[in-house]
Amino acid sequence: MMNFLSVRRLDSSGRSSSISSLNTNLYGVNLDDSFTSSGSEDAIEDDGVHLEIDINDGRLGTSSRTILRLEPVDDRDDLICIRLSTNHHSFSLKRSVTIRSANSFYYLQQTLKALHPYLSTPSLPPKPLLIFNSQHRKLEIFAKFLSSVLHERKYLSNKALHLFLQTQLSLERIQQNLDGVRDDDVTTNPILDRRSNSKNGFNLIF
Repeated sequence: MMNFLSVRRLDSSGRSSSISSLNTNLYGVNLDDSFTSSGSEDAIEDDGVHLEIDINDGRLGTSSRTILRLEPVDDRDDLICIRLSTNHHSFSLKRSVTIRSANSFYYLQQTLKALHPYLSTPSLPPKPLLIFNSQHRKLEIFAKFLSSVLHERKYLSNKALHLFLQTQLSLERIQQNLDGVRDDDVTTNPILDRRSNSKNGFNLIF
């Protein structure tokens, strides 16, 4: 079951900062067109899309709740903040936040398709058609895509998905993990959401 609604997010500390203050080159590696930020950054202050997702836990006598929120980053139409709050056992972090580009969602889609060819990969519109959608509509499209991904149990063991959602690693480094060049994990590269649990419905879980 998925509840889909739009909500307005107030800045958690009453501050805001320009996207230019966010470092797009971490650890000396160019992050392509995607980068991440810690929960203490305050570059997000606009309408977002909020999803409550019931992910099949797969264990008897247990249930899980997951909240996914996508938000725009300042006036950058190509950057999206992804906040995840979950008590599902598949995830190493209960709360995380990352900033990804619109193009990075297509990378994730193609990666899942290549690694799970026997599954029907959740769809995304052709890239050229994105320009005809409002910023809020784009958030809805990407939120629905991630929701569909999280509903597929076989994807929950995919390393690329976890590194995409819960770390600061660039797409290049994520691909290096898939190629066996690197061996990163979420717990050693965490991006934590340090906002109050009372904000934006996250207290529904914790």
